[in-house]
Amino acid sequence: MVVDPYAAIGLQRNPFIGEEQLSEPDGIWLDRGFSEPPEPKARQLVQILGDKGFGKSSHLKYWRSHTGGSYCYYPPGLGRWKFPKIESIVYWDEGDRLPFILLIPALILASLTGTTIAVGTHRDLGFWAKLFGLKVTTIELPPVTPQLLQTWANLKIKAAIIPEQNCPVKLSLSEAEEIIEKAEGSWRTATDYLHIWAAAIAIKRAKTKSFST
Repeated sequence: MVVDPYAAIGLQRNPFIGEEQLSEPDGIWLDRGFSEPPEPKARQLVQILGDKGFGKSSHLKYWRSHTGGSYCYYPPGLGRWKFPKIESIVYWDEGDRLPFILLIPALILASLTGTTIAVGTHRDLGFWAKLFGLKVTTIELPPVTPQLLQTWANLKIKAAIIPEQNCPVKLSLSEAEEIIEKAEGSWRTATDYLHIWAAAIAIKRAKTKSFST
């Protein structure tokens, strides 16, 4: 008898599957102190600085869910050669990849129109923004802590439980500490490890149930 490994532990799916793969995102958000979205039409640049996987994109998308506005992701390579829209509020993801020849006129236009730019970046863009009259706010995201990861992970597990069933799976603080150490503080990498962790538990439980039937 084939047993669904996740159903064997009371789950509809792996709790740490990517949001883009869900028909309806679970909407779980934990405040790290920067949840208040920027004010639109404020002639400002709000930049989120942080290493890869620390939560820059997550914050931009969370803010945008409250304010609306255009969202522009700048990939490596030729895809970064695109001029961003300028509206009351706009979001630039990986904005440090925006070529300088496009960055400068975009900042000038934003200043002239009173635009708010929220940008996730690995490089400080404040000098150029101030030069053209934009107020600059800089947020530096710290690495995710074991306590925060534990809380978030257990909320994700709870959201994936099959209705009216129990799930014995919970992430302990010691497990969270081990994952954070492996992930070197990266939220994205920690999520990958959590996906593997949950899958291993589900497969082990499914094998046990298969042998017992």
